[in-house]
Amino acid sequence: MAAPELRIAVKPVVRPLRRDDARGVTTLVADYFAELGTKGSMSIEQMEQLFAKPWLKDGSGLLLEHGTDVAGYGFARPSQWKGVDTVQFGLTLKRGYRSRETYRVLTDPLMGAAMEIAKRRGIDNISIHLRSADTVHPPVLLELGFQEHPVSMLGFSHDLEDIPSRPLPRGFHFRPARLPEENGALLALMGAAFDDRDRQGEPISDTYLEFIAGKFGFKPEQVQLVEDGSSPVGGVIVDAGSNVGAGSYTILEVGVLPGLRRRGIGSALLCRQLEWLKALGASAALAGMFSSNIAATLFWRLGFRPDPLRTFRFFVRDATPLPSPEPVNN
Repeated sequence: MAAPELRIAVKPVVRPLRRDDARGVTTLVADYFAELGTKGSMSIEQMEQLFAKPWLKDGSGLLLEHGTDVAGYGFARPSQWKGVDTVQFGLTLKRGYRSRETYRVLTDPLMGAAMEIAKRRGIDNISIHLRSADTVHPPVLLELGFQEHPVSMLGFSHDLEDIPSRPLPRGFHFRPARLPEENGALLALMGAAFDDRDRQGEPISDTYLEFIAGKFGFKPEQVQLVEDGSSPVGGVIVDAGSNVGAGSYTILEVGVLPGLRRRGIGSALLCRQLEWLKALGASAALAGMFSSNIAATLFWRLGFRPDPLRTFRFFVRDATPLPSPEPVNN
């Protein structure tokens, strides 16, 4: 049974998101994930680290407050989705603050900010992704003019028990990336490997790569390259969860240059990382990709299996204001 909405004598207020809101936002998101029966991917310390970086550059973040209670938060920022510019929309509402009259205090200015970003940058759409287990936020998004997109993000997990052997072809070798000095080369490699953004999605951004490499406990082996003698031709990037060394890790992306595909390089990269994670004592390897991405078959062959708690639904709407409702004549 859904929790009853609170009777709020003093209405919540909305204000700009600040760097020192990281702890309150992390608690809000953790409670939301617990409600869904899953967990988030960041600890409080990692969220504070993210808030210290310009992740909302050229965007806007808002916090819904009720006294000392963080009742909700959201953001809008320019991004890319399926190979085109978009305004990425984010929204989390706390249990007890999900009535229309309450959440509109947050969603109205947030949608206004998203529209302004879109207008300023010439962007045509606004998009958001939600975990498939989320039954709370989709009705809010539908009211805000979003529609569900037919492409979803498939979630996978690997228990690290049975890892197949996939050696590299002759003439190629592995090595960890040398970050941060090779940040630019790695970003260029992944940009070239993601040659069909509509089906594959977007490669990692410079900001997120710096965030991963700057996490406490980061190990160079989390970013592995394959070289053909002197230049990288493929790579895999692993992100650590909040329980570094004992929990789950995420295969963020794996890519091979188009001219060298179907030679076993991608399989070898993935299996090497799985073996490394198993030796590290990890409990699972997680992954996610567009339902339109043919790489899903590769992950299945290597022992990854569907993980519904890591499967996401996409919602999209035009970046134009909805018409005002017609007045009701009695």
